[in-house]
Amino acid sequence: FCTSWRVNLKLTHFLLLFCFTEYSEAPPGLPTSQAALLRIKKSSSSSLFGSKARQRYSSPSLGTLSVSSPSWRGAAQHYYSPISLYHSSDAFKQDESVDYGPVFVQEPDDIIFPTDSDEKKVALNCEVRGNPVPSYRWLRNGTEIDLESDYRYSLIDGTFIINNPNEAKDSGHYQCLATNTFGSILSREATLQFAYLGNFSGRTRSAVSVREGQGVVLMCSPPPHSPEIIYSWVFNEFPSFVAEDSRRFISQETGNLYISKVQTSDVGSYICLVKNTVTNARVLSPPTPLTLRNDGKLCGPEENGHNTHCGFMITILKGATQSH
Repeated sequence: FCTSWRVNLKLTHFLLLFCFTEYSEAPPGLPTSQAALLRIKKSSSSSLFGSKARQRYSSPSLGTLSVSSPSWRGAAQHYYSPISLYHSSDAFKQDESVDYGPVFVQEPDDIIFPTDSDEKKVALNCEVRGNPVPSYRWLRNGTEIDLESDYRYSLIDGTFIINNPNEAKDSGHYQCLATNTFGSILSREATLQFAYLGNFSGRTRSAVSVREGQGVVLMCSPPPHSPEIIYSWVFNEFPSFVAEDSRRFISQETGNLYISKVQTSDVGSYICLVKNTVTNARVLSPPTPLTLRNDGKLCGPEENGHNTHCGFMITILKGATQSH
């Protein structure tokens, strides 16, 4: 009887160890039998996890997010940070019981608003996830905007809307600030600027006279504009454009036209054309006549100084200009 009892006891002990070995993996250095016993001990300690634990998130793709007794194999797999949950839109759709601070879904982008646009409003977009639902505020140039201070302002969800935008009042750097009980988050800066192109002065430009073989710079003097503009020059009449070559160069910083070693074929009327890179609007300057003189002087009358520099050679090399 004793022998039979001992055999049965060993068999039972073997079966228990076999079962626990299938579902438990011991940490390095810990015998399997001890791992099994530890798992039995943890399973019996329901007061630590069972009474206060609640299911936080359930999804077929992510499994179950819960505070429960972790297995040896993948304890970390049961815990998801708010950032991890944010990357799964299904997580938010299926269970909003997860409490976490604000996380951006969309931050505002830079906007260039054409002043001649038919759309008379600007919308700066901002979307945030969070539980509890975050509240939104907006800052311009680092100062919080009082939505009640201007009838043109409105806030729809997180989107800040400006009706009839005005360059003097509304241009600047904007940031979205979202807050709930778990914290606040501030967006990157989004710049609001206005695109426009004014007109050239209607004042007649005096003729520029230069001796053959010398160089000359014709000034564009562009009108007010925002943002950048592209410069080109028309020779005599539109659309006959000045072609850049080894003697002719147009600066895209100032708009000035540089001509070296003036020839008889260069004589004519020059018109500066500017184009806004956003609105594609174009305007033309009054014409500047270029003539040759034979009296030995290098330049025309002094009043031409606002239109030209002459009396020197201009060397054009790889898009650069040098005066000699």
